[in-house]
Amino acid sequence: RQKMARGVRTTRAMAAAAPTTTTGAMMAGHPSRRSRGPKAFRRSIPSCGISSGGARDCWSACRALADPAGAGAADASEVVDELKKLKQEKLERAGKYRAKVAGTETPEWTGARVVAARELLPKLREVVLEVETSRELVSLRNSYCAAGKLAQLKVKGSDALALTPASAPFAPEAQHGPLLKLRGDLTAGQTKLPEDPIEVKQRLSVLVTPDDGDHVYTLSPDTSGVEVGPFLGAGLNLRKIRSVYNYPTVILLAEGQGIGTAKALIEGGMDVRYRESVTLFYKVPHQESVAFAEEQQQWLDQYGVRTVVHTESFLDAFDDDELLEYHPEATAVISLGGEEAERGAEELCEDAEIGTHIRASEEMQEMHYADTGR
Repeated sequence: RQKMARGVRTTRAMAAAAPTTTTGAMMAGHPSRRSRGPKAFRRSIPSCGISSGGARDCWSACRALADPAGAGAADASEVVDELKKLKQEKLERAGKYRAKVAGTETPEWTGARVVAARELLPKLREVVLEVETSRELVSLRNSYCAAGKLAQLKVKGSDALALTPASAPFAPEAQHGPLLKLRGDLTAGQTKLPEDPIEVKQRLSVLVTPDDGDHVYTLSPDTSGVEVGPFLGAGLNLRKIRSVYNYPTVILLAEGQGIGTAKALIEGGMDVRYRESVTLFYKVPHQESVAFAEEQQQWLDQYGVRTVVHTESFLDAFDDDELLEYHPEATAVISLGGEEAERGAEELCEDAEIGTHIRASEEMQEMHYADTGR
């Protein structure tokens, strides 16, 4: 043991006395491995917002910053610029997958295709369009989401026309895929790659008359250049009668183009299937001027809505109907078709002591949207 200790001391003395040897140069001229690690530089360099992967990529840059005496001013400037560039790229990648407010950066007018057109009455036609409803391409404020809204239509760059929809509001269930994509959600096995917007085509039925112009009244499947714009209005104010238990009985009074809104309510704008009794009183000038005559039996079979076509006043038709049973406090009346229909509904409500009257002219409260707060 004494010999081994003397040998170690001799070796150390030789290394100290002869630093020009290879072993001595390695031991005397370089710091230890611990002092050369990234932790030593990390303590002496201020934070620059670079992730661990970015720090490894710019290791040489960090060494230059830690030892400014060994690097020139030009090299230090290049290092700072490189770090700023890496940080900016990181911010851009983070914003690429941030959730966006749906449809706010898309055009307000979208192309539509005429699917069918038919004559309901001598001066009334129904035009069925295939329109885009994807929430990626059409914002909620511009969509047909409530019965009572008016559709805007252009044909080959003409002035916009407001038309009455005769179909149910677009089903929100169809927006499942676009909304997941807008939120930035990923399904199993999906990667974050650029993708085209998800298209959701749905049918829209509108009523047109000769007063709307020949270019609209004569629309056919061969017509091109049709555009649909933002829907006007906020829709019927049905919040008061949303509860099917408080208002199990609903009476619809329709006249003129109000039959289109009544059709929209029956087919999806109101929970008619869950109510005890829903009756439609449809006032016409004469028995030959009945629109949607073929659909009335379908409304009864699928939705339980009974239709009473009459030529007299709403009150007379109400009194003559022997099948309708109601309680005034649990009954709501909805008038559709203009001022004359509203006056007839007021007369009926006063005589039948019904206190709830929903008018088409009274829209529901405007919605507040997240992107603007308006």
